[in-house]
Amino acid sequence: MHDYQRFFNELAPRLKTARVLERELDLQLARRFNALDYLLTDELGLSRIIADLLNPRGSHGQGVLFLKLLLDKIKLLPTQGNLGQALVEVEKTIKGDRRLDICVRIEDDESKHCLAIENKPYAGDQENQIKDYLDWLKAEYDEFMLIYLSPEGEPPSSDSIELTYLEKHSMYQSFKIMPYHETQGDIWEDEFGDYRLDYPLTEWLADCRKNCDVDRLRWFLGEAKTFCQRTFGGNIMAGSEGNAIQEFVLSNRQNWDTALEICKHLPEIKEQVCSTLLERIWETWPSRYTYPDDLCGDWGYRASRGKCYIAMYRESWKPYQAWTHRSYGGRTHLRLEAADSGPNQWFIGVCSPNDKLTADEEERRQKLVEAMRSIENKDGGEAWWPWWKWVDEKYLDWDPLIPGINDECQNGGGEVINYFVEEFAKLAKRMIPIIDRIEGA
Repeated sequence: MHDYQRFFNELAPRLKTARVLERELDLQLARRFNALDYLLTDELGLSRIIADLLNPRGSHGQGVLFLKLLLDKIKLLPTQGNLGQALVEVEKTIKGDRRLDICVRIEDDESKHCLAIENKPYAGDQENQIKDYLDWLKAEYDEFMLIYLSPEGEPPSSDSIELTYLEKHSMYQSFKIMPYHETQGDIWEDEFGDYRLDYPLTEWLADCRKNCDVDRLRWFLGEAKTFCQRTFGGNIMAGSEGNAIQEFVLSNRQNWDTALEICKHLPEIKEQVCSTLLERIWETWPSRYTYPDDLCGDWGYRASRGKCYIAMYRESWKPYQAWTHRSYGGRTHLRLEAADSGPNQWFIGVCSPNDKLTADEEERRQKLVEAMRSIENKDGGEAWWPWWKWVDEKYLDWDPLIPGINDECQNGGGEVINYFVEEFAKLAKRMIPIIDRIEGA
């Protein structure tokens, strides 16, 4: 018997016993229940939670407590004499029609200060996005800090900000990267080390809970911390299951070596399964539905670079000239994309360039946005997405679906493939006529 087969044969009954224990504990304690699972926790929803906690006039009723805890840790505004008058905005519009996710303005008669947070739990950056924010903050405030809030402390893309810009303008105290949750071990060894805060959002939430005497708030802050820890890098396996696996793996050297070898190959196994699924979706939809002859596109799975997608467009659609070097030729296109690292947080919609446009292109794109939102007003659009929506919650994250996805790919189809093919068909039926009318050659 091969070591791998023996490993799984011996681990399986231990894991089964641990799961029985977990069900008993859940019956008594509901340990895996979290209130935030029932709330809107997309980028905007999370920004609103953070902003309200930072607001001295927020519904929490704790005044400047939570704001001061954060400012003390990040060493911004050492005097903090006017925190009670701080103004907190979500989605603040600035120059160039950019929007800052969270903006905390602290002003007095002599000086203007600002704490800005760019919240990136799922999506990537737009071109020059962080540079534009820093340019605006530098022009508006005497002292400021822009925090780039990412799942595990990932830095912004080079398209968004160049490291040379930060160094040239001495931004060591003005730009910081904060993780939602810091995983065990230092996983980032890059040139952004001087800009990374050693203070994750989950630790701030824990400090808020520790310093708050209101039971209702303490409960919510604990839920928020657990949600962020579980969603952005923490261990989501139930305690008994994790303990059973740890005990088995560490029981002898052979088990340990086998476990390490399995872990080493898991990312490439996941990538292979998810790449095959995208390929199956791409192959299946043309065979089931009638589309224009010149409809084409591409797909790709690059989890490490955050590029997991399918794009389709008509060659006859007018391109946006500054973006013709992209794979879609600078055209508006129908797109399925994963917002989170790896194959998670999938959304589907219409993607169209939104900056570096000529006057004629800006006018054309505005017509496109207005036309799409007039017939699809239940969901909005933003930045490069005139219209988009999250996929059904059942198919939002692929990590837990991978075993079933692999079965579908091997067997020529199934529930997941059918769902995404149907979603593309519905999107194409609604949106292709609009794009034809406005951007057709």
